[in-house]
Amino acid sequence: MRICYISTGNFSHIGPYLDYFKKVGHEVHFVCLSPSPQRDVATYNTGFGTTYSRTKGKWKYPLSMWRVRKLIRKINPDIIHAHYATSGGLAGLVSGFHPCIVTAHGSDLINSIKSPVWRYLLKRIFNFADCVNVVSQELEEIALSLGIKKEKIELLTLGIDTEKFAFVEKPEFIKRSPLKMICTRRFESVFDHSTILNALVILKERNVNFEITFVGDGSLLEHVKEQVKKLGLSDNVKFLGKVENDKMPNLLAKNDIYLSASQWDGTSLSLMEAMACGLFPIVSDIKANSAWIQNGLNGYLHEVGNANSLANCILNLLDNHEIIRNAILHNRQKVCEKADRNTNMKKLEAIYKKLIRK
Repeated sequence: MRICYISTGNFSHIGPYLDYFKKVGHEVHFVCLSPSPQRDVATYNTGFGTTYSRTKGKWKYPLSMWRVRKLIRKINPDIIHAHYATSGGLAGLVSGFHPCIVTAHGSDLINSIKSPVWRYLLKRIFNFADCVNVVSQELEEIALSLGIKKEKIELLTLGIDTEKFAFVEKPEFIKRSPLKMICTRRFESVFDHSTILNALVILKERNVNFEITFVGDGSLLEHVKEQVKKLGLSDNVKFLGKVENDKMPNLLAKNDIYLSASQWDGTSLSLMEAMACGLFPIVSDIKANSAWIQNGLNGYLHEVGNANSLANCILNLLDNHEIIRNAILHNRQKVCEKADRNTNMKKLEAIYKKLIRK
């Protein structure tokens, strides 16, 4: 197959799609709406200038989309796969090309659905698409609320490399000190690091000996570092910055508990990676997380934005040793069954072939 992907150049999840389908022998092209890092496939930058970021330069995307239309006709792919409905999906609509699959990853639906303009555009994009791929049940519900037929929707996440993120057998960590925790979410407002920090203050007041590692970059990194100093947590907190995905398994293996205070999300690959490696998850009680975590069975769910709730989850875990072993084994099995990248990419390949036959 000749497959053409469309997304913003800096979209973090596009790389695995490009790499997988090239590896299994397909001809892969990547049309990016903004400057992209080096890719190992034919790459076409339709962007203007070099100032694009998560917050700057977005006004240039519509201009890029008209370049996409001409480029798609030149590439003449068998199928196009657009990522992020509000950027790649809109470019797919402008291209007028079929078959077209559009993947929604989270904020492109959860945030945009609140806008009457975007609600109208999302209907247009999804009605045009031959397949709407969503990565969580919550996103599927939003797509259905737009009047999209269920048979057009495919619930399938990118998944993770479960061989790379291997299960690591550990001694019972509750008996060890310090308690080792990790958070691998970007420093943006949606991931609510302040709630985590305020929960850590409570742990310190309760004389819990802990260490926490924050991984990632983002616009709020320096602000969070300042918060750590003001709250007197400098001795307990370590910042590693952005870490290459290949180094994440070893880093996760050194920790015991995975924390996330996200206010909303798609299916979190960061959570999948932690579950696969055998960390105990304590995450916010949002639909994307509750689809994977049953509170008190294979992890804990804390109230969104509530530091006391998060701290109590950690304290409860210290008094409930029985949950840990069963939870981490169950989580590894669940991720392997539902979020293995190799398995899910084979399913996606079958979807491509079915759309092309039509």
